[in-house]
Amino acid sequence: MTSSPPSSQLIDRFGRAHRSLRVSVTDRCNLRCSYCMPAEGLPCAPRSELLTFEDITFVVGVACELGVDKIRLTGGEPLLRRDLPELVRMLKGETAVADVALTTNGLLLDRKAAELKAAGLDRVNISLDSLDPQRFREITRNGTFEKAWAGLEAALSSGFDPVRVNTLLLAGVNDDELDRWIELTRTHPVDVRFMEIMPIGEGALHAKAGRFVNLTELIAELMATRGVEPDDAKVGNGPARYYRAPGARGRLGFITPISNPYCDTCARLRLTSTGELRACLAVDDQHELKEATRRRDREALKAIFELAVFQKPAGHQWRKGHVTAAGMSALGG
Repeated sequence: MTSSPPSSQLIDRFGRAHRSLRVSVTDRCNLRCSYCMPAEGLPCAPRSELLTFEDITFVVGVACELGVDKIRLTGGEPLLRRDLPELVRMLKGETAVADVALTTNGLLLDRKAAELKAAGLDRVNISLDSLDPQRFREITRNGTFEKAWAGLEAALSSGFDPVRVNTLLLAGVNDDELDRWIELTRTHPVDVRFMEIMPIGEGALHAKAGRFVNLTELIAELMATRGVEPDDAKVGNGPARYYRAPGARGRLGFITPISNPYCDTCARLRLTSTGELRACLAVDDQHELKEATRRRDREALKAIFELAVFQKPAGHQWRKGHVTAAGMSALGG
């Protein structure tokens, strides 16, 4: 379908129009990143509880009728979901969605990038928290850097543009690699996006341990010491603010949910792999929509979306000590 989506009907009490839906396809992951889950992992939902590709396509179709036009597939690790390119084909062929993106750790991407591109995937984000193989292994608990790097190269060679790298900066862990990341934007057409740790699941332990890096302060430092300048080109509707280093092909992005919250412009909703709709990462409330989805009840589904958006708070309470109980692998990273 190629018709344009309607004007958003998902406008909350604070005037925010919601056009983006993050869809988790699995809560399983092939890494155990220290800021995401404990070393022993977390219980995973039975496969029978996951939304099917047909379920997801139905939900997205209804969301598009309400004005959503951007979908991001997440996990867990979404490439662990068998035949993911088929879901991309279904979304692009059977709904009015304009843009389908993927967030992945990259370990399986080298085998799937070309097929995903052919299926209609528009963009790829790769989570990569270190350029040092040993440090990468320590952060991810035995992840293989070379596989993640191969995934990045496969995304570039398959023609994805932009390719973005998501890097969670942790004080005393990987914040000494800034110059290496800046150099990567010079040697590769890649946007590197730094993120602040949030008090979500295991991430709360890192925040309490003093590993928070204030990216708003870091931006000022990089402008003063590295010649980094703002890049005004707007791509997508995400929260990142972009800058460019001298001579760089790619950009540096900064996502600052704690030091400079962007709640007033948040346009996102999240769908978990088991069919719960969340309007805000910082609020543990969620709305079950699997039953309505499996009945293929469009009106009931629309009502659930509208209620979730209506109840969305003005902003998070993380700076006041609130912690989100569920981890990112369950919520959709």
